Amino acid sequence: MKFVEYNFLNILKLQLFFGVIILSFRSKSMIRKLRSCSGLSLIELLFTISILGIVMISIAPLMINSNKINRKSESLYNATLLAQGYMESIKASDCITVGRTVEIHDNTQVIIDIEKVVKYDHFYKVTIEVLQDHELIERFEGYKIIMR
Repeated sequence: MKFVEYNFLNILKLQLFFGVIILSFRSKSMIRKLRSCSGLSLIELLFTISILGIVMISIAPLMINSNKINRKSESLYNATLLAQGYMESIKASDCITVGRTVEIHDNTQVIIDIEKVVKYDHFYKVTIEVLQDHELIERFEGYKIIMR
């Protein structure tokens, strides 16, 4: 009897052992199936959106500041081009009118001030100021000599 009981106990132990192994293989295969599923879970999606939001919040002030600087530099560039155009046309002309002239382009005001230099004959000082919303954007100064 001992032999039969011993064999029976061994068989029971073997079945228990193999049952545990089979269960562990099943759980491992389920874990593999869960890991191999493609797609995003709701938690992963929320995590990604929150990280993206944090990055965007940290970058937003830089973008706003960059936009302000770009607008200001574009305004300065346009004012410089405008003043330079007036200065070149005055220097290219054969005659000159002394006094102050105010011209308006869009929302930009151009003040051209031409005055004769007393110390020298045929020598004129030209000052061009470009204002936008009553704020000085650009100022050019130059001299014009008229040879007669």
